[in-house]
Amino acid sequence: MTGSSPMAADSPSEGRPASPTETIADGDSKAQVLRGSQDIVMLDEGNLTTESNDVDPAAIPDALDQLRHAARLPVPSDSGQGTESPTNQLHSELESDGLEIMGRGLKKFVRAINELRRLGVEDLVLPLPKIVVVGDQSTGKSSLIEAISEIKVPRNVGTCTRCPLEINIIESQNASSKWTCKVSLHKKYIHDGSADSKMKRSKNKTSGISNARPLGPWILQEPEDFLFAELFDKDEVEAALYLAQQAILNPGSPHEKYMPGPDSEILQEEDAQVKFSPNVVRLDISGPGLPNLSFYDLPGVINTAETEEEEYLVHLVRNLVKEYIKADNCINLIALPMTDDAANSSAAGIIRDVRAQGRTIGVLTKPDRIPRGDPYDQWQRILHGEQYQLGHGYYVTKQPAQASLAAGITHAQARAEETHFFATTEPWASELAQYRERFGTMRLQTDLSRLLTAQIQQSLPYINEQVRKKAESIEIELASLPEPPADNLPMMLMMKMNTLNEEVNRFIDGGYPNNGFQKAWHQLTRAFGQSITDSAPVLEFRVPMKVRKPESPEANEDKNENSSAMPPMPYRPHAPTVISIDSEDENQCKPEPKTPTSSRKRSRESVANTTPFSTPSKRRNVEGRGAFASVRGLAKKFTIRDVREFILDARAAGIPNQVDPKAIERLSQESMSHWSTPMKEILSLTDKMLENQVFEILDDVLGPWKSTALFKEASTIIHRFLEHISEEQRRYAQRLYELEQLKPLTVNKDHTKFQHQAFGALKARRNEIRINKFLDQEEARAGKEMNPNERANKVNKMGEQILKQIGADPAHEEIHTMSVVLGYYNIASSRFVDSICLGIQGHLLVTFRNGILIKLIEGLGIMAPDAQERCAQLMAEDPQREIRRAQLKRERETLNKAQDWLAALGADSADVSSDDGLLGILKALKKDAIVPSSQPKLEFWAMALGYL
Repeated sequence: MTGSSPMAADSPSEGRPASPTETIADGDSKAQVLRGSQDIVMLDEGNLTTESNDVDPAAIPDALDQLRHAARLPVPSDSGQGTESPTNQLHSELESDGLEIMGRGLKKFVRAINELRRLGVEDLVLPLPKIVVVGDQSTGKSSLIEAISEIKVPRNVGTCTRCPLEINIIESQNASSKWTCKVSLHKKYIHDGSADSKMKRSKNKTSGISNARPLGPWILQEPEDFLFAELFDKDEVEAALYLAQQAILNPGSPHEKYMPGPDSEILQEEDAQVKFSPNVVRLDISGPGLPNLSFYDLPGVINTAETEEEEYLVHLVRNLVKEYIKADNCINLIALPMTDDAANSSAAGIIRDVRAQGRTIGVLTKPDRIPRGDPYDQWQRILHGEQYQLGHGYYVTKQPAQASLAAGITHAQARAEETHFFATTEPWASELAQYRERFGTMRLQTDLSRLLTAQIQQSLPYINEQVRKKAESIEIELASLPEPPADNLPMMLMMKMNTLNEEVNRFIDGGYPNNGFQKAWHQLTRAFGQSITDSAPVLEFRVPMKVRKPESPEANEDKNENSSAMPPMPYRPHAPTVISIDSEDENQCKPEPKTPTSSRKRSRESVANTTPFSTPSKRRNVEGRGAFASVRGLAKKFTIRDVREFILDARAAGIPNQVDPKAIERLSQESMSHWSTPMKEILSLTDKMLENQVFEILDDVLGPWKSTALFKEASTIIHRFLEHISEEQRRYAQRLYELEQLKPLTVNKDHTKFQHQAFGALKARRNEIRINKFLDQEEARAGKEMNPNERANKVNKMGEQILKQIGADPAHEEIHTMSVVLGYYNIASSRFVDSICLGIQGHLLVTFRNGILIKLIEGLGIMAPDAQERCAQLMAEDPQREIRRAQLKRERETLNKAQDWLAALGADSADVSSDDGLLGILKALKKDAIVPSSQPKLEFWAMALGYL
């Protein structure tokens, strides 16, 4: 079946290649004509006849029995031979398990090419034979991949192939072997983020794509391979593939964070760093009864981008497809949905652009979704070769519907459904039945395997020659780069690393005279704690202008909200408290974010007056406090009306005049919501302090080698390690912040003491304002104002009497509620500051101190088997020379292994199929004189069984 499908012309001579099988119509009867080189054999209803005088029909059963024996198939019983022709019987036996028979004789070739590709020959020397699956988006390509490979690919809404997927399938030698799938990442390109941003901003969306850089922001690098996952369950492949693609689409993040596991990071595709990547996700699948295939699934071709700034992606994907399909030894498979006009296929246009039609096979998908009543004329012309001709013709496959997939349909069930569909559904079972040899996934799999094998066989001599030439050129270049003198460089480098580690231990552990870092960091922690204390919530009491007309002391309480500013609570639970009415800090506060009532218009006849409740240290200039300037003004400000609304919002039906704990919970959460700002600042400042200190030590220890790769590599290792543990610390701190925001909780008995202190300060200021308001009204009635001394004396002597006269404070509930919030703020802020600082000290600093030496030893390769060579490369004055030598040695090793594989394959190539493949069996039989020389040519025998 490796020939093309029946095309438009009536004979092979009319502008098309001859097909091994042709259909001749004679009235209602049809017969298949198998064309050998000199013989024509007729297959009519399964009976083999010949038109050659050299063929003895009587010899056919014996020859088939010999073939059956050589293929290690059981000899049928006599009872069966009377009901079925020998040819059909052997054909049925060979077809009994399509996946198994399809792999016979192919596995050595496919395994060899896969191994060459794994070694890096394709990146180093030349493109290797491969099958590449292309198509537009939503053409059924993913379903086709699933059917061919028998695995599930991601099918979530919005999920599609956004990087090349390499799938290598090898049948296991042992029938009892376990099914295995290794998922790897092959990174051949590095992402240039600056170029990506520039292309997005550019008005000319193709400005960053050129012949020199066909993939825009993606730049070739030395290939890297990473094992991502090893699976033993087919049901796990889909999820692993999704995570692997996420790792490829986020080149700025380490791939380890996406590896399957409980801590793997799962992002939506729209959150990925890039939309498409040329780097490859590779699947190496092995198991019994699998097809021997190797192919690539490329991203679907797109015509328009989601946004204007991503328009360059259209050209990037097209160039990526061209890059894969342009090689002469590449077999292209294009998926075309029968729900669309074939003329609309962009992928087909790309194939025409690179003139690859002759090595392309077409697959028509979704035959079951052709709208009822639509004509089949176009598809019949395509199958017959009258339109859109391809060198390997067209196949038609039908894959399960979404409902069947959701129900868990198996591969075998899907193939049975497909066979039933083509056998019973019109017009496939009637007027299109002449193309039945091109229907079904199993036939496609079989022919893809043979096409790939034939391409590999054809390419082997050229591959051998190119590998040999490359190996010779490497030897010549290596001769021009002699080895440097051999010294005990690893030991010397180990001593330097130990010195660096000792210095790191000294400054992190503190101790005079190495306590400079610890002193500076503790000043930073004090400033951090003070910033949290200074941003405690404030209850604003509003002081009205003097009353000119007598009015009730409690009149318009809601309107005026006589008040004083709620003071910040002390950071230290044991610190003495003072009241300072003229605090400058609170008067300088900036406007706060809106509270639930902040949009309500405030009285213009009032001014904010604050009464800070703080420690004396608040008025001291704490060193390092300026680092937290961004926190100033973040303290939440509430009015009595705001607090009242929180209480009313939380109050449910029940006992009146009771404050629901939900109100206190919400007020507390609002009061602490800004803590993330100083938290992030202390983490950032600590990171900078630690990094500066470490790199000062690095300068001292490795100063003489500052211009070498050693200094650069050590700097990179330290920087990455710092980034890693800093990210862990940030996650830990963020978790602490989130816990504080969940629900107020404390078992600290000092909470009651702090609540009483806050309530006393608030109540005193509130009483002072109420007394002065009463005296203002008295002056208004008398028409005479008291001087300041008289007023002060009257307040001192008659204050308590005035309060009794004007009655209970209607804002008592709000003041009491806010005192509870302030008492808890004091406890929680102290706990939060201590937890953050303890985490930095106990995790960030200690982890760096304990781990940096191991990271440097491993990263620099000081203890590796090739440590001497590695250290010489690192410490050489001209690192490029050492890098090139090491690279050439790796390439030489790769090519030596490749030559070994090719030599072994060459020795077996003459009879690589002798053990399994039918044509190999025929050759072996011919060689051993089992098949008489008078019999037709071997190709005829193979064709007679439908296997060429």
